[in-house]
Amino acid sequence: MVPGLAVRRASRDDLDIIAEIIGKGSQGRVTLDRTDMLQRLFEWGYWVSATTKVMGVVGWQATNFVACLRDFYVYPPVQRRRVGTPLLRRVEEEAKALSCEVALLLVDSGSSWRAIKFYRELGYERTGVGQMTKAWREVAEEHKSPDDILLTKKLREKRVMLPVQAQS
Repeated sequence: MVPGLAVRRASRDDLDIIAEIIGKGSQGRVTLDRTDMLQRLFEWGYWVSATTKVMGVVGWQATNFVACLRDFYVYPPVQRRRVGTPLLRRVEEEAKALSCEVALLLVDSGSSWRAIKFYRELGYERTGVGQMTKAWREVAEEHKSPDDILLTKKLREKRVMLPVQAQS
């Protein structure tokens, strides 16, 4: 972990700064007001990465052993490695704890080549929806917009083929 950096679940107090980071990180392609952000916070789990201020954000959901990530932004972008790497790793840890097989990262098609390179360095690969198993494809189709680039990263070598038993 980077000294002085905290990765934590987002709260309602973070709504304005999250919306600001998404707006700046997307270079204005995505604009959200407080109401939009509150709705997203209720529908998705958001995590933030902060030093003295929040600089990174990602939203995620786990469905049918698939972790779907969206709204991954770091601002300023020069902090992507320092702030973004621990943020993505933390969400991947959470997804693995829920037995997720794969992480689907939905990336704005206007993202820079540096951002795509960063994701690739962390193990994410560009994937077509048609290349996926049925369960993964269903989650991708539910959340992917036409303007999204889909990147995937396997979190487990073996797929979950039987229902997960509750442990006592």
